[in-house]
Amino acid sequence: MSTLPFIDVVGAWLGIFLTFAILSFLYKDNPFYKFAEHLFVGVSIGYVITLQYQDTIEPSLIAHLSDQWWKIFPVALVAMMLIKAVSRRWAWLGRFPLAFAIALYAGLQINAVTQAELGAQIKFATRTLASPKIDLNQASPAELASVPGMTPAIAKELVAERTAKPFTSIDDALSRPSLSPMERADLGEKRGHLVGIDARASVDAGEQDWFGVVSNVLLLLGLLTSLLYFYFSVAHTGVIGRVSRVGVWVLMIGFGASFGFTVQGRIALAIGRAQDIMGRTIDPSDADRIQGPIAALVSVVIIVAGIVFWELRNRRNAGATPADTAK
Repeated sequence: MSTLPFIDVVGAWLGIFLTFAILSFLYKDNPFYKFAEHLFVGVSIGYVITLQYQDTIEPSLIAHLSDQWWKIFPVALVAMMLIKAVSRRWAWLGRFPLAFAIALYAGLQINAVTQAELGAQIKFATRTLASPKIDLNQASPAELASVPGMTPAIAKELVAERTAKPFTSIDDALSRPSLSPMERADLGEKRGHLVGIDARASVDAGEQDWFGVVSNVLLLLGLLTSLLYFYFSVAHTGVIGRVSRVGVWVLMIGFGASFGFTVQGRIALAIGRAQDIMGRTIDPSDADRIQGPIAALVSVVIIVAGIVFWELRNRRNAGATPADTAK
């Protein structure tokens, strides 16, 4: 029998109602969507403010004002930023802390993005086009763990096995007795000559992953053609124009893949929310107490009836004369 408190059941029903209230925007903007949107924004802002005060302002600022007097300056900046909410006359004072915060975080982000993204891309673009396979008999445990399907634990076991007896083939390495049947099955699913274990690993030193070599060449060509598209000092005509056109295709493929990945993530979230409503992600006894499908049906009926009433009222008001409205 479920021990789920009644308040949690009410919360689950409210969450289901808000889910369909947000989805009602698929029809058009309506009061149910506005209510859910404003509630979400308000609760989120309140939660962030409370969290920031408890985790940052109170322990790092308020608690040290007595022994670190110079921290009065951050308090003054916070007060200047809040002046905009209480006085229009002195609202201009809020520009100084706002400019300080934006400049500080912009500087931090520029440095972080340069190191994490631009630097990493330059490093990747300057590496060799060769793609040697990992030698199972010579690679370090960290290199072995980078092979598809392998974990640090499996890599450690393989190092111990090859110390006793070198591997003669990939089949020999994946069938050693120290590996459990489950580990052998998991590694067997990762076999493949294009992107699997067979493509990334070998027992022969110096063997190349030719699919990886072709991939590196394509990546280099895509980088160069994309950069040429943004080089405007030369007219994009003739050969330059055709090559830059290839760069456009590369950019569109990249943007399309990024957008597709985003859509896929949103669809995954929608599927997860549907599973929550159906009670697939919680204990069956709790799901029986919540009755998610019934809550969903009730929510849909309330929202549809409310939208119908709202539309009829709008049409009635639109057809009323100014004199009728005054009465």
